[in-house]
Amino acid sequence: MNQNNAFTVSIYPIQHEPGVWFANYTISEYRNGAERVVANVSMRHATHASEAVAKKAARHAGEQAAARFRLRTR
Repeated sequence: MNQNNAFTVSIYPIQHEPGVWFANYTISEYRNGAERVVANVSMRHATHASEAVAKKAARHAGEQAAARFRLRTR
């Protein structure tokens, strides 16, 4: 049986106050025509001075986490 699953990462930079941003990412799994959120992470421990830097941090952390999920489902 072929179980095709894919993980996607969505990133959401959040402005805590003017000039203080933190990163948030969500990992979703698509399997058998359904979507399931497997991780929703707010990286409040690391703040950034701009939205762009927060996006980059979220993208990097989210892709690393998604790669670990992909390895576990093989």
